[in-house]
Amino acid sequence: MKRTILDRKSLIEKMLEDTAQTIDNIKTDIEKTIVDYTFVPGKDIIETDDSVIVQVDLPGIEKDDIELNLTETKLKVKAKFDIEQEIEQGNYITISDRKSGYIRRTVRFPKKVIPNEADAEFKNGVLRVEIPKLEKETSIRVDIK
Repeated sequence: MKRTILDRKSLIEKMLEDTAQTIDNIKTDIEKTIVDYTFVPGKDIIETDDSVIVQVDLPGIEKDDIELNLTETKLKVKAKFDIEQEIEQGNYITISDRKSGYIRRTVRFPKKVIPNEADAEFKNGVLRVEIPKLEKETSIRVDIK
């Protein structure tokens, strides 16, 4: 039996579809792996007249595994995590899931700050960094005529 050009075209289209599906599956697996082993924590930025306060959520992290780097314009947080979960079902089955990696977060300050006067505290899974502003804002009351 002799194949026609249409048969070959159909075969080639099927091969291309299979290749595209395989590439999509690989992409999904890679993205899943990246999400599983890296995490961008939530943050709050609070600006007062005198300082900038940054709060970063780092649940399950130990204080000694956190690294902070400050400049006048940004804060970089890097934390190592090593999480192990155990689930017991009945008396005999134990499922263990272990994940490790790094959490990274960069926060840009709304105003320039004085990095060497920063004060950092880690409590209940929340990192709180307070940094004085380089230029303090003063407010005065103005009477309306």
